[in-house]
Amino acid sequence: MGPGPAAPDEALYDLCIGQPGRFAKRSNATLRLTDEGIDYALEGRSGLRPYSGLKAVRIQLFSPAPHLSALIQLDFIKGWPLIVHSSTLDGQIAEGRGRNFAAFVTDLHRRLSPQDRARIVFRRGFSPVRHLVITIGAVVIAVPAFGLLLLALIGQVSIGEAIWPGIPGALLAAGFLNLAFWSRPGRYDPERLPDGLLPRS
Repeated sequence: MGPGPAAPDEALYDLCIGQPGRFAKRSNATLRLTDEGIDYALEGRSGLRPYSGLKAVRIQLFSPAPHLSALIQLDFIKGWPLIVHSSTLDGQIAEGRGRNFAAFVTDLHRRLSPQDRARIVFRRGFSPVRHLVITIGAVVIAVPAFGLLLLALIGQVSIGEAIWPGIPGALLAAGFLNLAFWSRPGRYDPERLPDGLLPRS
């Protein structure tokens, strides 16, 4: 069973949660934030995970603006990390889901004590290795795409020969570069959340 009705000093959020791993199963869940921790049920297990056991938080994008899809990963000293998604169970972007996710993230940080904030590592974006892979992928796609368009401008190939492969490739590269920009690795101040990583739809 999941959390019951919220007390006056608690808040409930209906979101999609999961655990790390490419093929990890996602579940719809109601998360209850209290002043002590996070209460939720996943795969038949439920209980309160206290903020005192939280060691790291990471906020990152899966897709950039205007269709923001984000997640927050909560790493605990003991047990599996908890990943909360702004998207639905099947990865879609639903109306109001992003605002609910942003409210959850904001409320979570607000409830952390000064001692918790001093201990927890707050990271933003992809890991450095994943960010490097995305950046290299964008460059690999961009070089031939923009090269074709440049050859068309100087008359080495026809416009038609350059447009069909060049423009889609350039748009794909631009999307990857946009994602790489917004998902660059780093740290953030828990007093000032990285607004560009929080969907508002």
